Amino acid sequence: MVPVQPVIASATVKLDTVWYLLADIYTDDGAIGSAYIWSYNPRISAALTNLVDQLSPLVLGQDPRATARIWGSMWRGIVQWGRSGLTIMAMSVVDAALWDLVGKISGQSVGQLLGLRSDTVMTYASGGLWITDDLDSLRREARQFVTDGFKTMKMRAGRPRAEDDIAAVRAVREAIGPDIGLMADLGSTLSREHATRLCFALEEFNLVWFEDPIADENTIDHAELARSIRTPICFGEKIYAPRGFQTLIEGRAADHLMADLQRAGGVTGWQRIAALADAAGLPLSSHILPEINVQLVASAPTGAYLEYMQWADELFEEKIVLRNGEAVVPMRPGFGFKWNEDRVRHALQSQSEFV
Repeated sequence: MVPVQPVIASATVKLDTVWYLLADIYTDDGAIGSAYIWSYNPRISAALTNLVDQLSPLVLGQDPRATARIWGSMWRGIVQWGRSGLTIMAMSVVDAALWDLVGKISGQSVGQLLGLRSDTVMTYASGGLWITDDLDSLRREARQFVTDGFKTMKMRAGRPRAEDDIAAVRAVREAIGPDIGLMADLGSTLSREHATRLCFALEEFNLVWFEDPIADENTIDHAELARSIRTPICFGEKIYAPRGFQTLIEGRAADHLMADLQRAGGVTGWQRIAALADAAGLPLSSHILPEINVQLVASAPTGAYLEYMQWADELFEEKIVLRNGEAVVPMRPGFGFKWNEDRVRHALQSQSEFV
């Protein structure tokens, strides 16, 4: 468990702590593959831990390089539990740890294993501009992101009154000027009618995208909105597994795809989503987990933006290197990050071993 200070809020969630599930997979030769996912509270983390326990017999004793075969075994193994929600999340962290392990065994980064497209990734600041910030705070935070070298940033919207969202977006746009990219995350909270009115009203601010504008993840509603406005619709962070993205793409529900590693099905699932995005000619960006996702965005054929959040920074020995608004892709084996064992030990709430 890692505290979040100050307390943050979007249209859907309020956070003062983030709970992480850290997974390590060991080989008989002593190599270790590691990955992490996150949740809002200890009960969800406990459920995820139990699901990883259920999956472990399908993984332990296998050749870790057979990632596709192991992924298929887990996919078949969860058919009775459901192929969305926490089951996919548990599967994702196992798969991601396997890819880190394969990278370490081979001496290559995960990006190199997947086929690296770029040595850097466009990055946007996402650790501020919350829905609870007043206008002066929004202006101050936005200017600080520019001072820190970011060329793009994301703010939250989805307030009950459209007028308040419009005022907030106007304040940030005026603070950063016309040349800095600005995204608005509406948090999947608004009705189609409210979202449509708000998106039309915000078009004048030249936003990079509207993210998750409509409640209930309705692909038909998102498709209708995407057809009616000029600003791109970014959608997908709450969509599960490659099959979910296939439905999203076929329904033309997004102009810009966003995949969440722990809902995508890990690195293997992300890789398949990246292929779907490439075939559809759609840009693909990541959701949180930047220490893992920097490798994935850099290897995706249409990889676009890395969401930069610092919540998990202290869990790692290394930090993401930012240069001119871009993240440098680590060339160290695996994901290129090691646990900060002292900090992990301090934050540890429970530990389980599956053999």
